[in-house]
Amino acid sequence: MPHVSRHTPVRKVSDKIFETLLERVAAKGSVRDRKSFLTNLLTPTERIMLSKRFAIIYMLQKGYSFDAIQEVLRVSPSTVARLWTAIQKGKHIDVVKQMQAPQFERSFAEFFLDLMPPMNMSKKQYAERMRRLGL
Repeated sequence: MPHVSRHTPVRKVSDKIFETLLERVAAKGSVRDRKSFLTNLLTPTERIMLSKRFAIIYMLQKGYSFDAIQEVLRVSPSTVARLWTAIQKGKHIDVVKQMQAPQFERSFAEFFLDLMPPMNMSKKQYAERMRRLGL
């Protein structure tokens, strides 16, 4: 789990830093450059955490059951419930809207579900599967 220091900067400073980060992530340039920026900035744990959060929101929006989400993403019931509750309260609305856009829809579900290892698959089998998919 990512660690956040108790010693946070003044709110205006935090907001300015976050605004600058968003500008950099959304900056024009190649997808490769933006990907490299985020890959270098985020730890592996942070990348997994954000990816799973993104995937949970997607799967909830698509009507997957809590049990299916937990099994596929290997997350706890409380994590799924927390995000479901947030969506019900109107949070993440921009994320959900973007996921409903036609250009996003193109075969994301199939690609996404291909990436998730079944519970009974060993790490070696999963690595081989990713090699076959070219990932």
